[in-house]
Amino acid sequence: MSSHAPASNDDAGHGLPVVYAPRGFAAADQQNPRRRPPKAAELTASRIVDDILGRRLIVGDKLPTEQEMLDQYEVSRESLREALRLLEMQGIVDIKRGPGGGPFVAPLNAGYLARTTSLYFHLSGATYAELLDTWAALEPMLAERAARLPTSRHKREMITPFLHYDTESHVEVELFDDFNDFHSVIATLSGNRTLTLVTQAVDHIMVEQVLQSLDPVAEREMLSHSHADIAQAILDGRPAKSAQTHDPAHRRRRRRLPDIGPERRITAHRLASLSSSKFICSAHSRPVYCIDPCATFGSSSCFF
Repeated sequence: MSSHAPASNDDAGHGLPVVYAPRGFAAADQQNPRRRPPKAAELTASRIVDDILGRRLIVGDKLPTEQEMLDQYEVSRESLREALRLLEMQGIVDIKRGPGGGPFVAPLNAGYLARTTSLYFHLSGATYAELLDTWAALEPMLAERAARLPTSRHKREMITPFLHYDTESHVEVELFDDFNDFHSVIATLSGNRTLTLVTQAVDHIMVEQVLQSLDPVAEREMLSHSHADIAQAILDGRPAKSAQTHDPAHRRRRRRLPDIGPERRITAHRLASLSSSKFICSAHSRPVYCIDPCATFGSSSCFF
């Protein structure tokens, strides 16, 4: 019998060690250095990203033709195509096939970050209890930051729909999407892009692996009232209140953890195909969990 049977997802005791190596992999293990020079495709992908920012391209803009990029970057066709595949896999560009197709600038969808992050969580042996702890630490901090910002028209437009959310006028799928979009709105209103991306990545994993077990119809009144209280505290500029209001909601979710197994290992996120057009908040008619890289915090338009 083979001694290499696949590990059960319930076996959260085993995990790979987490190594902190800010100076590179070689610094972590001098006996087995893993530092290598970047491949031509990786360097090209980095240059394409630099050009997207340097040329101030916006979501939906088409990148140059293949021949133009071959001339500009002076790499082989194989390396260029591999570079574009790398960027497509990370959600930086959308590659459309057929006439008029090609690579287009995509919005930053934190679902791609969630895919990589959840793989690391899974390999480390991190559990759903740890995931909920992380979520519970991030959300109140973001709500506090959002409450401290001056109440602008932009802030009011984004948060007001959650003050008097009519749960009876939405079907189950809409309730689920809108309740979860609330967390994305708070992250965005925090005014910190790094926190927004990190929190939305955690939100993605929570939504796909934990909150799917919740019945949004059965819990709609509780969720609606909880979100309304937080939204009102943010609009009123009460940071402490906005943070404290999260606690009861997180305690309720923690009571639901036995349903999925709090000590179970987090599953590696599988996102075969992500598109911003698939994530639509019915309360706001906009895609969620995405950040327009060219948007400016405090503008009057949403940047999902």
